[in-house]
Amino acid sequence: MKNRTWIWVGALVVAGVAGFAARVVAAPNTTPSGPAKLITVSGTATVSTAPDEVLVDFGVRTQAGSSADALAANAAKMQSVLEALAGEGIEQKDIETVRMQVNPQTLDRGTKHEQTVYVAQNTVEVTIADLSKAGSVIDAAVAAGADQVQDIRFQVSNPTDVHTQALQEAVRGARAKADAMAAAAGARVTGVVSIREQGNAYPQSYRMSYNEMAIPAAFTPVVPPHEIETRVTVTVVWSLAVV
Repeated sequence: MKNRTWIWVGALVVAGVAGFAARVVAAPNTTPSGPAKLITVSGTATVSTAPDEVLVDFGVRTQAGSSADALAANAAKMQSVLEALAGEGIEQKDIETVRMQVNPQTLDRGTKHEQTVYVAQNTVEVTIADLSKAGSVIDAAVAAGADQVQDIRFQVSNPTDVHTQALQEAVRGARAKADAMAAAAGARVTGVVSIREQGNAYPQSYRMSYNEMAIPAAFTPVVPPHEIETRVTVTVVWSLAVV
């Protein structure tokens, strides 16, 4: 997987250009020579990563005069979908049930034809590791009876690794700026007092959707986004010593 990183250390910048916000403060604690000398720097890094997996929700909906019949029909229909997914190389570990419900519905309420039916809905989340097969997997599931295709989400399989890389780049960028400003002021950075991440940024999934009630007979190829961005900002307080 190829990652690209931008470090921003400043305000109002163009993509790929870095900028910073910094200030020198006197801390409440003191040293024998006087108040501690500190500098606070904010650094931002953006890591762009190509997605390597796609998640798709497939659902089946059945209706019957009793809840037992609705569930039985739903189970049979979903089993056909699962077999089709297996035929496309999807492993059981990559399939997870995310919703299963059955609810009564009243039809033709207030008329002589009023009746109560039961609607069962079952939705599974499928992880597709081979992006080139996303279209064929969707086609197979729909052909087997899936009447709902929802939340097609492209993402990276190792979001923690990407987030860690962005954190490291952000801290390195903050250190570089702290060194530059300290040198210009006749001082040097001697250590870290504190590091704080602003927010909790992980790679954001890229979503596509199909109208669950109007699934086309054949899907056009599912084209993933070129990159998914992870942006991290840290604020670091460094201690200084006069040169």
